[in-house]
Amino acid sequence: MAEYFLAQNKNLKNIFLIYSEETNNQRGTKNYCDTLKELLNSHHQNNLTFEFIHLSNISDASQIRRNLDARLLPLLNSTFSVHLNYTGGTKVMGTHVYRWLEEKARENNIKASFSYLDARTFQIVDDINGRITGDLRNEIGLSIQELISLHEFERKNKPSEEIDLFKNAVNKFKELIEADKLKDWFNKYQRDLFTSKNPKEKDKLVEKIRNLKDDLKNFRAEGSFLEIIRSMPEDYILFNNDGSFREPKSNDCLKQAVKFLDGKWLELYVFDVLKNNLTGQNIEIDRNWEIKKKQWSSQHQKFELDIILLKGYQLIGISCTTASQRHICKSKGFEIFLRTRQIGGKEARAVLITRLNKSQRNELQEELEIDTEGKENILVLGEDDLKESVLINRIKDFIK
Repeated sequence: MAEYFLAQNKNLKNIFLIYSEETNNQRGTKNYCDTLKELLNSHHQNNLTFEFIHLSNISDASQIRRNLDARLLPLLNSTFSVHLNYTGGTKVMGTHVYRWLEEKARENNIKASFSYLDARTFQIVDDINGRITGDLRNEIGLSIQELISLHEFERKNKPSEEIDLFKNAVNKFKELIEADKLKDWFNKYQRDLFTSKNPKEKDKLVEKIRNLKDDLKNFRAEGSFLEIIRSMPEDYILFNNDGSFREPKSNDCLKQAVKFLDGKWLELYVFDVLKNNLTGQNIEIDRNWEIKKKQWSSQHQKFELDIILLKGYQLIGISCTTASQRHICKSKGFEIFLRTRQIGGKEARAVLITRLNKSQRNELQEELEIDTEGKENILVLGEDDLKESVLINRIKDFIK
């Protein structure tokens, strides 16, 4: 909100940030204010003045008024024009700060105005003048890093080069999808060959060449599976032209090859489709982000987003799974919804891309709409949505 009003009014220099104080009964939000101040200063060359107003009890109307009387009122005078955007904070905070400012403005001859952000249309609605903006996603832009930092998250890994490394293989998958032959691939791909035989690591992918030799010496790759294998980079090819097992260059190459074959290809394919078709101002697309909360102490406390699409300031998280089991897909749907909300706020949306058939896809879509309290929150796609033209149109319609 601040970015919009700063862009509209070059004389705007004073920003008041009202936040909850950290106590035994409420969570403090001072850190969010500090991050917002840092971001705005970086965009406006430190030409802004910030005042931080803390509320000691955000559930008590009388205490809110006392805090505002003591901490905000002395900063106001009749030469001021004050605007309150009451989108953030709790309903109690918004209600009583609004009433307090309306009253004090009248008593002290201060010009005051009020607005909120309509999360459905991404427009600012002024209490007197109605909608005063178009779609703010087209007017206000942030980077992915800036947006997640506002919610106190940060990226932990470096950008990956997998999209270039496996480009030919991704294109081969695209050919299979467009020719309705993806099922041929899954009929030939035997996942159990590449998973651990240790019962305690039942679904863990094999990462050592020696653990694969015995299992694969009698296996012959063929059909679409062999076509994909042969389109991979030389050091990552696991089978010869006749379908017999071939040792990759290293365990690391094996690990990457198996990971790609087991499902990473779908993430790379979707990313490639989006990069080729979603262009324009205020659009950013990236993939493979490992993210953690700045306050998390352990290096193991992190999560991964397959693909991030940023439209202006709205984050859309995309999760890709080659699973066709409904319970697995539902679990991933919950996770991508919760993670995008964590790092992107209430306006964030989620897309789950699966191999579910049309009936299963529709059932899961209906369930997740109820569980996430709105059909605008999540989109579920299935095997019938994977062709490039269908995929891009479904996603465009969802984020428009």
